[in-house]
Amino acid sequence: MNKKPSLIDRLVELGRLVGELRQLETELPRLAKHATGFFAADTCSIMLFKDDDEGKLRLRLSARSHPLPLGVDPEDPNLGAGLARQVAAGREPVLIADMSKMSLPARDRPPRGSCICAPILMAGRVLGVFNLSRDSSPFTPEDLALASHITLLLGPGLELERLHKLLRSRFAHRAMATELATNPELDPPALAQDTRRMARILGRSFFRELRAAGYGADHIVTAATEVIGQLGQDIGHREDAPAAARP
Repeated sequence: MNKKPSLIDRLVELGRLVGELRQLETELPRLAKHATGFFAADTCSIMLFKDDDEGKLRLRLSARSHPLPLGVDPEDPNLGAGLARQVAAGREPVLIADMSKMSLPARDRPPRGSCICAPILMAGRVLGVFNLSRDSSPFTPEDLALASHITLLLGPGLELERLHKLLRSRFAHRAMATELATNPELDPPALAQDTRRMARILGRSFFRELRAAGYGADHIVTAATEVIGQLGQDIGHREDAPAAARP
């Protein structure tokens, strides 16, 4: 008879699962898939705050262990408007034994089953939400503690990965140096963590670099078109991934 893993064994296994991911944000679908087996869950999803077209931060589905139900758009701005948004606002993990008793929109409330929803925190900021659900027996307080442990690993991991990418880019170094020289009151670590502002800074620096190199407006438009084309290829590559690894 197989012995049930102890809490310490499960904590070690969780650390191994997260530690094996070399590119954390890119490999979140893999983590979500593994998490379903670890927690004996039916589904796992990971939502992160992203900028929308109006520059506002909204929860966006970044990874899911299984494809979404037919008719549900992963880019729907209302996806996650229920429990995940409440948990992000409250900054506390929750365990719900019976989802059918929750007053939530139909898209956010399975007809039955149990769920766990835990915020991903870093330095007082909410980066996203980690979700688990299953139709069989309810999750336990131990499951809730372990899910919260995952979010404790994910928060610093995601933040460090973004900072490392900036540090590896000489172009980003120059752009940050220029911005800090122009605005000495800015705090460098806070600036590096502000992904929306950094994207604008890099865009302005890219424009200035092309201008300084002697490129005209038509060439700058060509360069911008190439960036958009590369983004389209990247998105297309993700959509062509196997269904089990899709968000």
